[in-house]
Amino acid sequence: MNEHTPLLDSAGSETVSALVIAARELFSRHGFDGASVRAITARAGTNLGAITYHFGSKQALYEAVISEGIAPSYQRMSKAVTADGPPLQRVEAVVRAFFDFLHENPDLPPLMMQLLSSARPIPPVAVQTMRANIGLLASLIADGQSDGSIRAGDPRLMALSIGAQPIWLSLARRAIQEGAEIDQDDPETRARVVDSVLDFVRAGLEAHLETDE
Repeated sequence: MNEHTPLLDSAGSETVSALVIAARELFSRHGFDGASVRAITARAGTNLGAITYHFGSKQALYEAVISEGIAPSYQRMSKAVTADGPPLQRVEAVVRAFFDFLHENPDLPPLMMQLLSSARPIPPVAVQTMRANIGLLASLIADGQSDGSIRAGDPRLMALSIGAQPIWLSLARRAIQEGAEIDQDDPETRARVVDSVLDFVRAGLEAHLETDE
């Protein structure tokens, strides 16, 4: 919401929720420019002026959608960090938590791709969340480098490489199903995909002590 948002009664709150749900669906499919105010309000079952009345602008609604969709990923990943174990094990817990979050929110990867491929400025909440998520993983990687369990390298770049896998596998789910016959909607198959990525992450991060032959 913003300074234009009036005090909400229960009916107003329901309207706001309907607008966010409708906008999230249409923004993830068509991007900001492709989702019109008319289409959003029609999908939400509200009048044409509802977005201006409750949010002030389409941009403010877009930022509310991004905040509701993306910001909770940091809370989910942060909880995984609190698990006991060495840094590499905690990195794996964060990756698993991110996979779970994306699985529970299948519209997020396309919404994120629409966001990142647009020429429009990235909303501040999205920038803050991306920085926080990358920083979270990078900090764990740096901890592992300090104790010798994780190989040398730029922690931020390593964090980006790790985070890209859950996003891409979620985004390309249908293509992967058709092209590689890997159905991530099947729980057992999805579990194997996640375990495979975690094996790949561990192999890519784990430090290997050199031994004399």
